[in-house]
Amino acid sequence: MSQASSQAAEAAGHLRRLVDFAEPRPDDTCLDVSLGASALASAIRPSVREVTSAGIGPLPEGPFTLVTARLTLARAADPVGLLRDMLRICGGRLVLADLVRTRTGDGSHIERLRDPAHTATPTPPELIELLRRAGGTMRRFDVFTIERPVEPWLAQAREADRIRRELAAELDGGPRTGARPRLIGRELWFAQSWAYIAAEPVRRRPPAPAPPRR
Repeated sequence: MSQASSQAAEAAGHLRRLVDFAEPRPDDTCLDVSLGASALASAIRPSVREVTSAGIGPLPEGPFTLVTARLTLARAADPVGLLRDMLRICGGRLVLADLVRTRTGDGSHIERLRDPAHTATPTPPELIELLRRAGGTMRRFDVFTIERPVEPWLAQAREADRIRRELAAELDGGPRTGARPRLIGRELWFAQSWAYIAAEPVRRRPPAPAPPRR
């Protein structure tokens, strides 16, 4: 299998896992929030009634029964504000998928070298705290790690040579990058940790009626 075919198969498998986690329904109206073209919107479209795509600016008015965002929070200048906006128009479930930091090392550094729009990589508790601050409550949570070859991932990286040097230096006992590089055969691989969160807006109880005046 060619490198391009292997990368496409890996991406398709990853998207299937996320679509399964999102549990789309035939009557769902879905809003997918992303930067640029969204592979998730395309993957989820056959399973729902309607999909609307939006950037991280002003969002369309809802409600939507399913709101999704993949690799979006890490690129937002105000992730809490973005989450609050998504929860505001969410009339059902909010599904988030983003990279998280689970080991020692600044994983954000390597991600930023590849994509300068990537602002931060939170830990799982930090991601849950962002959701809480935005007014959401978590229903399901899945954290997992995948290993992938470095070269397909670097195909469009601006700092590809620097990333290779830093990962190779870690293999030789240098500073930890958080990417956990290792050689499989003669090929350099690295690890990414992901978090999937299914959430919903906090349902606030209406105030109790005032007691009747005597």
